[in-house]
Amino acid sequence: MPMHSTELPLKRDLQKWILGTEEKWLIPLRQSLEEIFSDTFLPSHDHTHHMRVWNIGKSLLTQIASFNRHLDAGLAEGLLIAAMYHDAGMAVTREKEHGRIGRELCEKWFRIQKLPPPERFGEVLDAIEKHDNKEDRTCAGITREEAPDLLTLLSLADDLEALGVIGVYRYTEIYLARGMQLQELGMNILGNAGTRFSHITGSCSLCPQIPDGYRQQYTSLVSFFDSYNQQLLVETEPEHVRTGYVGIVNAIRRLSVEGRIRPEDFPAAIGKEKPGKLVTDFFSQLKEDLEKARST
Repeated sequence: MPMHSTELPLKRDLQKWILGTEEKWLIPLRQSLEEIFSDTFLPSHDHTHHMRVWNIGKSLLTQIASFNRHLDAGLAEGLLIAAMYHDAGMAVTREKEHGRIGRELCEKWFRIQKLPPPERFGEVLDAIEKHDNKEDRTCAGITREEAPDLLTLLSLADDLEALGVIGVYRYTEIYLARGMQLQELGMNILGNAGTRFSHITGSCSLCPQIPDGYRQQYTSLVSFFDSYNQQLLVETEPEHVRTGYVGIVNAIRRLSVEGRIRPEDFPAAIGKEKPGKLVTDFFSQLKEDLEKARST
């Protein structure tokens, strides 16, 4: 597709805005998140998750710039701040109100630091509070005529991070941390992931390359939990299974939720158990994907 005459300058401006907002905010925001999660072991949603969501958000901005001329520096700044605080409330509660608590933590940080509120701060706070309200969230479609709102951008980036191998780990850890039983896990995750992907496709009718680029990751997550549900049907004591898809879920429970081992250390820990190729390959892929996401 030929590049429009105004597209290249906008993308140059966008990269300048992204670099500028990272130079200003990234290190202090990441340090604040590390402090918030210092007494909470939840690696699926700690500062590393927030960094992955921000990196996806940067990619979204770049892709949207190919057809939308209304992006600006305030939008890039707002998305970084919202991405870096959207799940901060998970350090306090795993439940739906974590968005409201994340909003309060963000407001508190700016107040303590005695920093003037950035442009779009009200929109930033609303996006943090509402990003996970799947039942009553209505994300606006991204159009050519106006800049996308921060809630849509943040929700898209967060939803996209919940797919693939990282998504399997992320869903499993947080649902188990919430006390969900193995028999309920698969169907609940499939329902939530389906809602997320519907939001993604609904918001991106003008940029189908975004859902298309993640469709395989969505399909692989659905395939994983379909296979997990099938295995559950034949297991009489699923909580003791250490092989197959149920074995992967149990390993995340044993290693992370109970053992407080970080996901990048899963392969070394699981190798001692000799659980079979499916399990060891999954955790090797998880480590590889996490390292790749960190270097993006």
